[in-house]
This record gives sequence, structure tokens and C-alpha cells, in this order.
Amino acid sequence: MSDDDRGNLASQSLCMTEMFLYELEKKFQTKDCEAIVLICGSFKDYKLISTLKDEPDILFLKNTYELEVPFRYSEFENATNKKKILADTLEKAILYLCELKNWDSQLVKATFKKMKEKEYKAEIKGRTKLSPDKKRKAYPLIELDLKQFTLYLVVEDNKRNILDKKLIAKTRYLLRRNFLSYERA
Repeated sequence: MSDDDRGNLASQSLCMTEMFLYELEKKFQTKDCEAIVLICGSFKDYKLISTLKDEPDILFLKNTYELEVPFRYSEFENATNKKKILADTLEKAILYLCELKNWDSQLVKATFKKMKEKEYKAEIKGRTKLSPDKKRKAYPLIELDLKQFTLYLVVEDNKRNILDKKLIAKTRYLLRRNFLSYERA
């Protein structure tokens, strides 16, 4: 990732990477990869530059793959379909690794198909808790977007009808200052 973008790409891509991981549902297993870092920039082609570390360090897990990914930040910066661009970039990078490492690509393709069907709206539902009378259930719901994420507490009846959806917190990424702020509801 280019240093001159002040972290914009890293923070904006969070919604698509988290949606991918959530939709993947821990079904994808590898023997030697714990994390993947995409280094986006003006590269000609995809290139796996690092695969193994002897020990974990402050920034990366022990078996972190670092992959150079062709990306035109200048085109992305003014695009109106940023989520699609980010999802396509992530999909091509993961499929490149699937081919290179002989991983099953069908699960990856199915996950991105699911994301597209949801129009790249990243919603992550937390663990459900049943009320003492067993008539309602509540769960946290996180909505991720390019420049913010929002946390709600949702209450449903047994037929999955939403009875209440309360805003708990909303964050705003303040990219120019390189820190995250949030507003409590």
C-alpha cells in the first residue's frame, strides 16, 4: 500500500475484507497461512513476496503471506463504485493465491458471489441471546461502510420480526489525522 494515501485505502478496504471473512464462515483452511497482507500499488502483476516468518512479530502472525497487488489508487480515489473495486481486487488476489498454493477456489468464488448478491452491504451479526421468557432474542449488529461502522442492538421476536433496533455507537474514520473517533448514541 502506498504511504502517500495516508491510510485511506487500508481503512476503506476494512468493510470488504471483514465482509469476506464473515461470509467465508471459517470454512477455508490452509496448512501454512494464518493471515494475508495485500500490498496494493503500481505493480505490473501479482507477486507473493513473503510467506513464512520464524516467529510472530508485533505486526504479523507467524505464517503471514504478503502479496503485491496491482492497484490504481488515483482511479479508486474518485470512483463511485469503491466497494465493488475493493471486492474485485480482493477476489483477484485471493484467487491468485488459490492458484499458486493449490487451494480450493470454489469456496472463495461462492463467498464473493454471496457478497455481490448482498450488494456489498457488510453486516455482521453477533451472537444471539434469548430473553428469560424465551419470546425475544437480542444480538449486536455491525454495519461496515467505507468510512464508518455502526453498532446496533437488535431485538427480534421468535418469527424474526425486528421489534427494536437501537443505535449504540457510530465511528468515523478521520483519515487525515490517522486516528479513529466514535460517537456514542
